[in-house]
Amino acid sequence: MFFRRSLFYVGVAAPLFLFGCSTPNVSDHGIVSPDEEVVEGGVSSNDIRTVASKMCPAILSLPEIANSDGVVRVAMAPMRNSSRFVVDMNLFMKRLRLELNRYSGGKLRFFASDNVAGTRNEILKGRVEGDVEKALEELATRIVSLPFVKNAVKPVRLAVLPVVNVNFVKLNADSFLSILRAKVAERGKGKVVFVSPDSGEADYYMAGQFIAQGMKKEGMVNLVDYIGLMDERIKRNQSLDLYDDGDNAIGEGNTGNQVNIIKGDWRRRYPSLFNQLQISARLRSEPNVTKRLNVMLASPRDKSVVWERMITIEKKITSGIERAKYILSGEVSGLSKRSAGKQSDYLLITMQLVDPETNEVLWEDGYEIKKKSEIGAVYQ
Repeated sequence: MFFRRSLFYVGVAAPLFLFGCSTPNVSDHGIVSPDEEVVEGGVSSNDIRTVASKMCPAILSLPEIANSDGVVRVAMAPMRNSSRFVVDMNLFMKRLRLELNRYSGGKLRFFASDNVAGTRNEILKGRVEGDVEKALEELATRIVSLPFVKNAVKPVRLAVLPVVNVNFVKLNADSFLSILRAKVAERGKGKVVFVSPDSGEADYYMAGQFIAQGMKKEGMVNLVDYIGLMDERIKRNQSLDLYDDGDNAIGEGNTGNQVNIIKGDWRRRYPSLFNQLQISARLRSEPNVTKRLNVMLASPRDKSVVWERMITIEKKITSGIERAKYILSGEVSGLSKRSAGKQSDYLLITMQLVDPETNEVLWEDGYEIKKKSEIGAVYQ
């Protein structure tokens, strides 16, 4: 008898020993039967501590966790309160997370709450900015290494067009191509020169297009069509300023450096570039999606794209919860009865571990309490 009992205790303690930690204290309160002595009030701090200390070893001894290789990431779903008592449900999860972190020996990983979101976003965006700088360096190196640039007899003339689909990403569009332009000029060592788009002397247009991953494509301006639109405005001597409606546009038939200020009719015939783009692309709020910049070189003669590359300029910021292997959730349920001026409550605190892929409940356990109170009394 003693030998069998010893084997039982060894079997229970073994999974916890694997975590390199001591066994947490389990309250003797445990699961009570309705015949046991009831206690006053609602859910107490002792109940919260007892639930955590009771559930912790049960979770850590599960085969899905104890036998798993490496770290197991767990998402903690909000705990639901279906009883009549006012309870801070976060306390259950926080206390249980403390117990699991304390005794898992680093086996389990949880996800931070929203209070760190602001600082986290700043860190991630700062890291992406460094990656963008490196990507622009690589783009510049590739452009000056292109055969039609590297082997050109005379300097290749590039004209930079404004970036399209800026309204989808709310970013400083000009800064990206301006930086790229400076890097190309530096690495070109005289092989590349930049000219004004309206000069008509460009060998190639360098254009950019923002692409917001995951957004609907309807309304987004096609970059090749955009180059054609820009070319038409250049031929008409129209302003390439996004918001110029024509007051400062060079009218048809102008000569020399004179500028013919045309109002009304010009605006109707040739709206600003921004308004033309708005016909196909409406302003939207900044989406939290991965944003990329597609850079291309196109020939003004036939509008053909001779080279293009895409770089990531901003990554979608997620909570990281998509990496969770399991979901830990819980609920406080209650059954109330009134008799002879007294209120009795049966409370069941349950916890469960769920596989998000199959929605299967891998483990579930409960803790029961009976409470009594005088009707009319208010308990905090």
